[in-house]
Amino acid sequence: MKSIFFHAALAAGAALAGAQAAQAAACADPLPIDPAVVTRELGLKSFSGASQAGPVCHLSWQAQAGAGPNLLVYGPTWLEKLGYKFSSARQAAERYRRESPTGVESVPGLANAYMVFDPKTPNRRVFVEYRKKVYMIVSADTVPLAALAKAVIGK
Repeated sequence: MKSIFFHAALAAGAALAGAQAAQAAACADPLPIDPAVVTRELGLKSFSGASQAGPVCHLSWQAQAGAGPNLLVYGPTWLEKLGYKFSSARQAAERYRRESPTGVESVPGLANAYMVFDPKTPNRRVFVEYRKKVYMIVSADTVPLAALAKAVIGK
């Protein structure tokens, strides 16, 4: 009896992971973060999905109550279409350095990841490298930096 429940729970978990992966596949580039980690770290109900709209891939989650967080991911395909070709996350961050009173900062807990943050707006741009390509993740600081750092793939 115990094994039937275990296998049912395992199957449900696999189905949910498969659904999350399929929703994330709606973006032009592979995601540099694992949405399941954000879901777990923030105690969210579920990952709602990802959708490409022009140059940005929108990621959203359902919260237990109220509105869930959102992230905008600019992948290398669209960054290049917009005329930006970066050889490193640091170079990409330097492009946006004027948006922050402190300039470019390293992301705590991540190697080769940089951010530009203006607490007045609260706009945070995080630049990471994934599969040897540069990505820009933009949040209105709805996903805390520590949770985002844990979610980055290939740290």
